[in-house]
Amino acid sequence: MVKSRPGQAAGPGPSPGGAPAAGGLECGLGGGFQLTEAQFSKLASLVYSLCGIHLGEGKRELLRARLAKRLRATGCRDVQDYIERLEGDRSGHELVCFLDVITTNKTDFFREPKHFEFLVDEVLPKLDKLCSGGEPQRIWSAACSTGEEPYTLAMVLLEHRALWERRGAGILASDLSTKVLEQAQNGVYAQDRVTDIPRPFLTKYFQRGTNRWAGYVRVRPELRKMVQYRRLNLMDNFDFDKPFHVIFCRNVMIYFDKPTQERLVEKFRNCLVQGGFLMVGHSESLTGIRHRLAFTRPAVYRRQD
Repeated sequence: MVKSRPGQAAGPGPSPGGAPAAGGLECGLGGGFQLTEAQFSKLASLVYSLCGIHLGEGKRELLRARLAKRLRATGCRDVQDYIERLEGDRSGHELVCFLDVITTNKTDFFREPKHFEFLVDEVLPKLDKLCSGGEPQRIWSAACSTGEEPYTLAMVLLEHRALWERRGAGILASDLSTKVLEQAQNGVYAQDRVTDIPRPFLTKYFQRGTNRWAGYVRVRPELRKMVQYRRLNLMDNFDFDKPFHVIFCRNVMIYFDKPTQERLVEKFRNCLVQGGFLMVGHSESLTGIRHRLAFTRPAVYRRQD
């Protein structure tokens, strides 16, 4: 989705926009740029078709501000010129850049810690039942943004290595944005972004920057090699070779309408092993949508069929 800059991630999605311009006819973009109702509707429909995010009229100011960045970067004269550029973009490069700027990613290390406690208390001790034979445990951090969630998962796994080392474990982290994935792979964060990490973990799993990197930390290689990054659009068909034992998709679905949520949850279910778990954000719920997962506890669902 979505998914940023160093020090953000786990539940991606557009941040709230301002109110529509008075009169509702057109909004100045600054420098003479205008965003008409028809143009907003066309771009909002494009965003929905590409990544499932619903941009209501309340997001018009957000789209207006983000568009200005791409207009400057591409040298387009106005919004209509940029729309034509998007429509003629056979390479897909500008479409990716467009989605990069209209999606915002917000997350923290150890965000919503009850999920990680559940992983340690209820999932890892029962891997012999959850994983068939000697297969490794597979975890998917969907919409991983700048990597805080998958690196938190990696720290939790390494701190409880004895529970899975015999069979192995791996983390797939995906996001729609190429920009946030690059930052996640680099694993470099400003120090004010790692304040939620327990100090022993910070010392053990991060390297402190010096000279021009003073004020930053970098994830140690041991942690980085636990995570595999991949660009993935949650609206596309999934082509995984093997199912997952745990899927994290937190604080993402709140940006989708109910039909999109239903389709996505069904795809997640089909990517889980029998008995596998789906973790959603604590501000989210599957109540009110049709799905075939069993409620386990708040923000935790399980495939049982």
